[in-house]
Amino acid sequence: MNKYSRFLTIGILALGFFSSILVTAAEDPLVLRRQTLIVRDIDKSLAVYRDAIGMTVIYDQIIKRAGAPGEKPQEIRLVFLKATNDYIGVLGLVDYQYIDPKHPDHTKQVRQEGFTPGNAIVLFNTTELAARWERISKAPGVSVIFPPRYREYPDYSGKGIIRVSSSSFYDPDGFIVEFNQPMDEINTKK
Repeated sequence: MNKYSRFLTIGILALGFFSSILVTAAEDPLVLRRQTLIVRDIDKSLAVYRDAIGMTVIYDQIIKRAGAPGEKPQEIRLVFLKATNDYIGVLGLVDYQYIDPKHPDHTKQVRQEGFTPGNAIVLFNTTELAARWERISKAPGVSVIFPPRYREYPDYSGKGIIRVSSSSFYDPDGFIVEFNQPMDEINTKK
């Protein structure tokens, strides 16, 4: 075996090894890894998602991208937060001012249009809703839609119910966030 064949073999083995780690970590080859929110003030968003909700910052970097010819390179602050897993269910934040500080939407009032088409909902489950709700409802820029209350939903089979203590609020940029505590183990089998 020549040195090129050895490098190729080692490379293929390494690729297979790291691929198996990623698939094992994800437990499925199709994974919704991250949702990234474009925010007006990343520090206000961190006050909600990191400080009040309790997510952990796992990445906070300035990304430099080449600008158009004759323009200076663009710098974008990108933050990733995790709930429980570094790979799945990560929330990304990008500070809008880094993208285009002169864009007119940057100065508009925060949209709070409710549960309407075009809006997304970021949903968290916790076992500590009461303790965390106090911090969330007092976080800067948070607007409560409804405090924790009992709700029932059909389960995955359609034969039973899912009981949840459910709350909802707007974050500082008007994104809808549900913060819920399931009251029973949720059976996802149909």
